[in-house]
Amino acid sequence: MRALIVVLALATTPFLVAVSQSPQGLICDNGQGDEHRSDSGEAHAHQGTCLVQPPPPPPGCVNSGPGTGTATITGQVFVDDPTQSLLAGWCVELRDASGAVIATAVTSGTALDSEGNNYIFTGVAAGTYIVCEELPANTTWHETFPPSGADCGGGVVGYTFPLAEGNGADFISFGNLL
Repeated sequence: MRALIVVLALATTPFLVAVSQSPQGLICDNGQGDEHRSDSGEAHAHQGTCLVQPPPPPPGCVNSGPGTGTATITGQVFVDDPTQSLLAGWCVELRDASGAVIATAVTSGTALDSEGNNYIFTGVAAGTYIVCEELPANTTWHETFPPSGADCGGGVVGYTFPLAEGNGADFISFGNLL
């Protein structure tokens, strides 16, 4: 029985390594450089990490403040796996209660504050808001978190909440997988 387990492990390892190094949206660094690649470009003895390649933000998505209020909205856009790596270059939309986009933020690949958030809206006035993420075009990324919420279109759900002047809405976060 042990021999069968060893044979199965040896047979499936190359397949799993190839899948884990899929180029779609990932940048893998085996820490060894090109000298440890075969003629076909396969990396051997993968010992490094794979980072999620940031997609370019959609046209028109820039960090824009909604106004002159005193409230803030913060959150994360992350890979919904055990690493929970932050996703850079994603567009997050701040919408008013009618669903009109009033501000956008481009996510960072690193934390912007001590809470680990990678997007922040500042200068938000009191009111009711919807926060939505925009999935990158021409990819197989799909939203996995939140499981339900406001319909943002395109199979994406977001958060709806009231916000008082001077307060903040924290942990408005979106999980995604390839």
